[in-house]
Amino acid sequence: MKKPLGVISLNGLACILFAFFLISTNTNAEEHGGSEGYKKLEPFTVNLAGLSRVIQLSVTLKLSTPNIEDKITLYMPAIQNDIIFLLSSKTTEQLQTSDGKLQLISEIKNAANKVLELSTKNGVTDVLLDSFVIQ
Repeated sequence: MKKPLGVISLNGLACILFAFFLISTNTNAEEHGGSEGYKKLEPFTVNLAGLSRVIQLSVTLKLSTPNIEDKITLYMPAIQNDIIFLLSSKTTEQLQTSDGKLQLISEIKNAANKVLELSTKNGVTDVLLDSFVIQ
């Protein structure tokens, strides 16, 4: 049975709506500086304050836009240096609670943005803990 011209099937309508959604989502991301990106850092193994304990930490930086990944790579030695100094100033007691870990996340984010000379809005927006071990 032939369909009259001008009649769109339900599947066709769904495809058109989905395509419109993808186009509008992509345009919205471009208007706000692109989509977010991530940059995984090399793992850290650092003596904590007091030198009786060691922290092994892996983190991923959540970026406001993938465009700053090159800048992070360029400044990686300075970012790693600041994170090592930050970790070595912490005690086991400061890091064993959830609040302590959240404070550390905030401090790592601020340290990275300071090195990059960027704000949280256009730089590192969050820090994700991939692994966290105190020995």
